[in-house]
Amino acid sequence: MEGLAGDLGTMPVADLLLYLGNRGLTGTLVCERGTIKKSIIVKNGEVVNAASNDPREYLGQFLINFGHISEDQLTKAFHTQAETKVFLGKVLVMVGLVTEETLKAVLTIKVRETTLSLCRWKDGAFRFARGVLPPNQEGVDVAVPLVDIHREAEFRETVWEALLQVFPTSTLALQVDEAKAPTGLAPNSLDGQLFELMREGHSIEEICLRLHATDFHLYQRLYALYRQGIIAPTEPLLKVDSVEIASDTVGEEVSVVEILQHARAFLAAKSFADAEALAARAVEMKTTPEAVAILKEAEAGLLDQLRRELLATPHIPRMSSPDLKLKQLDLTPQEKYLMSRIDGTRDIRAIIRVSPVRELDALKYFKRFIESGYVSLG
Repeated sequence: MEGLAGDLGTMPVADLLLYLGNRGLTGTLVCERGTIKKSIIVKNGEVVNAASNDPREYLGQFLINFGHISEDQLTKAFHTQAETKVFLGKVLVMVGLVTEETLKAVLTIKVRETTLSLCRWKDGAFRFARGVLPPNQEGVDVAVPLVDIHREAEFRETVWEALLQVFPTSTLALQVDEAKAPTGLAPNSLDGQLFELMREGHSIEEICLRLHATDFHLYQRLYALYRQGIIAPTEPLLKVDSVEIASDTVGEEVSVVEILQHARAFLAAKSFADAEALAARAVEMKTTPEAVAILKEAEAGLLDQLRRELLATPHIPRMSSPDLKLKQLDLTPQEKYLMSRIDGTRDIRAIIRVSPVRELDALKYFKRFIESGYVSLG
């Protein structure tokens, strides 16, 4: 067998991983769902590396979440990486921010989590190229048996059922029972930050972004606190005011075929923002290879356009009004995260590089902030 390809709707990821693991195969497994792409590098039935274009699964995000580095330290590491052309993991060890042992431990977690996150995909496409192995970009050897990941995936499937019974949606906020809450937490510790964010009324999704956390680890910690009676899910705090940031929408009465026709027309006219909005709507209604291809082309054009507009020259964003409060704005969790990182010292590129938000989405949000008058550029 030189290769294997198929639909994740008929071949569950967990079964696919078990198949590769039991046979001790070597190669690269690529899974795609919409515009999300993950590559799992397998050697003799073990995962030795895993890459994803989801920024929440980047190495830097895991290092921040586990408290090994700060956002500012990651920013400086990126500057060093750009100057030396050395891979990020090696840079972090080279400048003394993490040890080789820590890097290996976090990379192992990253490999496991990126692979395990695939097991929750119910649709998408996969292809396995047998014998194809890219170079180890981090230069650190890790190995996680696929059979162990399959076993963990089965365990997590049961755990997720329990978690979602208590926290059915990420829009929920958490109420803290102060009489039972732990005291003396270090402000910079994971729990210290977690309790501060819960007390401020942030939703689960907002907390996940602020902590650079994976869904499973955060939900698992919240569930433990819930079982101890320390927290309880509640509706988010009401906004003092609601200021909506406009966005283009497409009515559902329009067919996918018609939407894609309009998207292609906008692409031809290089109106990438309109093409991207339409193609994204088409993919949401029905994921087809044609819709995904148009969306990818539109996203590439829009990303290039926004980079030239917002990143070609360093711009330091500043809040237009010192009295502007995030809770007064009707923003998405990702928009709130980006707004919270505007401190008058970091430029747009620096903020985006360390954020758990896709670059294209982040640039779209910044453009919207500016056009809405919430943010000005220095």
